Order: sequence, then structure tokens, then C-alpha cells
Amino acid sequence: MSSESWDLTLDEIEADLVAVEDALEQGTPAPERPQPAFPAGPIPAELGARAEALLRRSRDLEARAAKEIDGIRECLRALAGRRPPAPAPTGRIVDVGA
Repeated sequence: MSSESWDLTLDEIEADLVAVEDALEQGTPAPERPQPAFPAGPIPAELGARAEALLRRSRDLEARAAKEIDGIRECLRALAGRRPPAPAPTGRIVDVGA
């Protein structure tokens, strides 16, 4: 398999990581993107360092996401069993048809 096809695949992976990182920074949902097609052959040695760097970035994003999920779980547990306050009165209901 050519180095060029792996290079293009790594470009796609990097673009996905950038999109997810940007979404996290902006507090917006990550865009839905198709999974890149992986070449059939092994990664050429000259692309190994880049692939490992992308793997580290991916794992860092996974850790961030897990931390956010844990924070949401804690908030939900704190809210469990609590009743919301009664709504404030907004006025009287008048039956105009009567």
C-alpha cells in the first residue's frame, strides 16, 4: 500500500480530531463525519510518528469526554429525587365564553 493513501487517511483522521476539538471548545455538538477508509496494508514506517501523535490526541479527547460525562452524571445524581419548585402564578384564568 502506498504511503500516499495512508497519508490521506491520516489527513482525514486529523481533520476529524480538529472538528471535535473545535466543537468541544465552542460547546457545540461534534459534526457527524463518515469514518475514513483505511488502506489494506500496514502503515509505512515514515508515518508511524504521525499516527502515534494522532492516537494520543484521540485518547486525550476520549479522556475529556469521559470527564464531561462523569460531571453530567454527578449533576444528575444530585438532582435525582428533587422536585422542581412550583411555578410562579402568572395571573388569573378568565373564561371569556361564560
